[in-house]
Amino acid sequence: MKKRQIIILVVALVIFGGSFGLMRFLASQKPIPKQIISEKAKKFVKTEKVNYQTIRTQLVAYGRVNSSQPLDLASEVSGRLLAGNITLKAGQKFSKGTLLFKIDDSEQKLRLQAAKSGLLKDIAGILADFKIDFGDSYSVWSNYFKSIELEKPLPIIPQPKNDKEKTYLAIKNIYNTYYTIKSTEANLDKYLVYAPFDGAVAELQLEIGSFVNPGTRIARLLRTDKLELKVPIETANIDWLNIGMSVKIATQSENMTWQGTINRIGDLVNPATQSLDVFVAITPNEYKIYDGMYLKVNIAGKELDKVMEMPRNAIFNENYVYVLQDSSLITKQIKIQKINQETVIFSGLDEDLDLVVEPLTNVDQNTKASRLNEQKTNVENPADTTKKLK
Repeated sequence: MKKRQIIILVVALVIFGGSFGLMRFLASQKPIPKQIISEKAKKFVKTEKVNYQTIRTQLVAYGRVNSSQPLDLASEVSGRLLAGNITLKAGQKFSKGTLLFKIDDSEQKLRLQAAKSGLLKDIAGILADFKIDFGDSYSVWSNYFKSIELEKPLPIIPQPKNDKEKTYLAIKNIYNTYYTIKSTEANLDKYLVYAPFDGAVAELQLEIGSFVNPGTRIARLLRTDKLELKVPIETANIDWLNIGMSVKIATQSENMTWQGTINRIGDLVNPATQSLDVFVAITPNEYKIYDGMYLKVNIAGKELDKVMEMPRNAIFNENYVYVLQDSSLITKQIKIQKINQETVIFSGLDEDLDLVVEPLTNVDQNTKASRLNEQKTNVENPADTTKKLK
C-alpha cells in the first residue's frame, strides 16, 4: 500500500511538471509586440501678424438722462396757494409762460392802492405851489396827477427841471412815496409764478390751498426741451475727450439713437469709481426721451498712429504678451496706448512677429508651440503613419 501511494505521487509530479514546461514552451513561441511610444501632444496657439496702422479710438460708456435745468420753486411772499392755468400735480407738463400757480395777493393790492391814494394827495398838495413857484412845470405835474389810476401801474415820475424843483419835491417826500409804490408793484409780481421754460412738474411739496411763507418750497420743475446725459468716465480716459466733441447716443438695444455734444467735463473725481462726470447735451429728434433713462454713449476719440488692436485677455502681468518665434513661445513687453472694454491698443513690438491673441495657461518661456492654422492644415491633410503589425 505504501509503494502504491509513492507511485501515484510520482506520476502526479511528472504530469504537473510536463504541463508547466509545455506552457513555457508555447509562451516562448508567441511574438513580442512592439512598444508604441506616444508622441507628446503639440500645443497650437492662435496668432496674428503684428501689423501697425492708424486707429481712431472709440470709447463706450453709460449714463443717465437728467434735465439740464432743474428748478426748485420757492415762495418769495406769504399767502394762500391758489391754482394757476394747469393742474399742479407731479408729472404735469407745461409750456413756457404758463401760469403755474399764484398766491393770494388781495391784501397786497389794497396796500398798493392805499399808497397810490397817498401819492395823489401829496401831488394835489404841491400843485398850487408849482403854479406859483414852478410855472414851467405846473402842466407836467398836473398831467401826471391825472394819469395816475389806482388799478394800473404807476407812471414814471417826471424829471425835475432844476435843483430847486428837485429839492422841493424831496422835501415834500414825493420821491420816497413814489419809489415805495414802485417797490410794492415789483413785489406784487411775485404773487404770480409763470413757467420759465417748457417742462414738467417733477415733485410737488404743497397742495393748492396751503398757506406759504417766504422760502417755502412748493415744487420742482424739470426742463424737457433741453436734456443732457451724465456719464462717468474713468480718469485714464478723460484725455481722449474734448468739450464740443460729437457723440452718438443710443438705447442698449440701439433701436433708438440720438446725436449729442460734450458740454462740460467735471473736475471732481469720484473716490469710489475714480471717474469724472462728463455732461453730454442731447439733440432732440423723432424719438421721445425721458428724464432718468439709462443710455449708451459712443465717443469717437483721437487717432493713434502706428498701433495695433488685440484682445485684452491675451495680456498678462499688465503689459506682457506671448509671441511665437522658432516654434517657441517668447514673452514680450508692449506699450499700451489705450485700454478698451474688451481690447487693447498697443505698440512696442516689431512688425511681422506672430503675436498670440488668446489667453494661455500652463505655459512658460520657450514652451514649444505651433500656429493654429498649421493644426488645421494637418487635420485637412493627415499623414499616413499607421503601420500594420505582422
